[in-house]
Amino acid sequence: MNNSERLLSAFAEKTFFKEFVMDDLCFTPESGSEIELADLLINLDSYILAIQLKARNQTDQTDDKSIENKWLSKKCKNAKAQVKETLRLISSGSLPPFKNKRGQSIVLRTNADVIPLVVFENEKIDSYPHLLRKHSDEGMDINCMSFQDFKEMCSILVTPFEIILYLDYRKNFYKQYGDVDIFITETARGFSISKPSKKETLAHSFLLERYGSWELSHQKKKLLIFSDFMHSLPSHTVMSSIEDGNYTVLLFLARLDRKEICEFIDRLVATRKKAKRHKSEALYSLRRADNEYAIIFVAGGVLKMDYLLSMVRQKADVKRLMEVAVYWESKTDFRIDFLFWDNSE
Repeated sequence: MNNSERLLSAFAEKTFFKEFVMDDLCFTPESGSEIELADLLINLDSYILAIQLKARNQTDQTDDKSIENKWLSKKCKNAKAQVKETLRLISSGSLPPFKNKRGQSIVLRTNADVIPLVVFENEKIDSYPHLLRKHSDEGMDINCMSFQDFKEMCSILVTPFEIILYLDYRKNFYKQYGDVDIFITETARGFSISKPSKKETLAHSFLLERYGSWELSHQKKKLLIFSDFMHSLPSHTVMSSIEDGNYTVLLFLARLDRKEICEFIDRLVATRKKAKRHKSEALYSLRRADNEYAIIFVAGGVLKMDYLLSMVRQKADVKRLMEVAVYWESKTDFRIDFLFWDNSE
């Protein structure tokens, strides 16, 4: 791993959490030589972000833009081939488990939706093809962005699942409009002007279309609280009921979008306040309209999962149910327990 790859991996840990980052992706088949997948995988179980990084040494860089663009064109072609091979290997079912940055061995899902991304690092390039287009029926369109724009995207979007959604939006945008110089997004609550072909600002348009300007101004603080909560969760919990229980909980929470995250934080804070009454009771719920999941917030102690399931099923059959139980162990220390039920398969 070179310095650029280490920097990308370290940055990804802050954005996507250690549980989902894989950067040691070499393996040797029974009959053959060593093979390396993409430089970085962000594994969200049913979604996998496969990142191929290409970096230009500063000592090799020139002020001749034609030389630097030629370098980029060659490296993008190689990166596209590498990331396509990664997709093929994941779907083949022939891969061994790989360790995430927490040291947990994780088996990649062969039917996961794999999102390829080429990232390059070359400060001399200020304009680049945002989409590496397919040239045959067997090819594919692949997102491409500079490392600086990658970091900017992550800082704007914050949540792992939102980044996955955005990359699909971004690919479709550039397929439809090309590398536009300016793009205006207008909704009933405001508009934004983006210049995606230079310093990429398209993520702002994505958020404005999805949420509107008023919601965005009230969400950032709660998103940062949620991010801190996710980072600190593994070091403050002991999962005795199932192996790698932290991974299961974090994977579930990482699939929430920013509206769901804000509602989650509001209910968690309210439950913590009411938990001092020491009476175990279900106070709040959070569910998706498609019944993909439901979250029940319980104050004062853990309630039996069968009881909660009977409550939830009075309205609909959900695929996943999580209990978030909050109670105080002393006047200054509180605890959060998670119970998880999954019937999605």
